[in-house]
Amino acid sequence: MTPKKVNPAKTSVISRLSDLIKSSKSVAIVDYQGLKVSQATQLRQAVRLAGGQFVVAKNTLFKIASGIKDLDLSGTSAFVFSKTDEISALKAVAGFAKKNNLPTFKQGLMGDRVLTAEEISILAALPDRNTQYSQLVSRLNSPISKLVYSLNWNISKLVRTLDAVREVKS
Repeated sequence: MTPKKVNPAKTSVISRLSDLIKSSKSVAIVDYQGLKVSQATQLRQAVRLAGGQFVVAKNTLFKIASGIKDLDLSGTSAFVFSKTDEISALKAVAGFAKKNNLPTFKQGLMGDRVLTAEEISILAALPDRNTQYSQLVSRLNSPISKLVYSLNWNISKLVRTLDAVREVKS
C-alpha cells in the first residue's frame, strides 16, 4: 500500500499507523500546537486510561497510511485512536480541552467516513455507554411504572372506600 516515493525508513511508521487505523473504532485528528510537554503527557495518560492511544506523526505519513485522499491535514496534528469504543478517547480529549483550551479537534475518521470537527465534538459530548444503557432502561421502565401506579391506585381507592363503608356500618 505504500507508494514507491516513500522513504524506506518511513515504511515502518506508515505500517504502524495503518495498523492503528484498522484496529481503531474511531480516529480524531487534533491540533496540539501550544501544549506544554507536561500537558501532552497528561493528555496521553488520559487517552490511555480511556482505552485509546495518542500518537504524534507527520501529516503526509498519516494520509498515506489512511489511504483517504479527502483528508485536509495542515499544521501540527496528533492522532487519537479510540480502541475500546467509538467515543471514550474522544471524551478524554474533550475533557482535557475543556480544562486547558487545547487541543482542538480538526477532523476525524469513523469507519470509511471522514468527520468534521463539529461532528467529532458532538460525538465527544455524548454520554458514555453505561449512561446510555441506564437511560434506555429508565425510559423502557417508565411506562410500566406508570401502569403499576395506576392499577395500584385504583385498588387502594377501592380498599379505602370499603374501609369507609365498614366504618360507617359499625
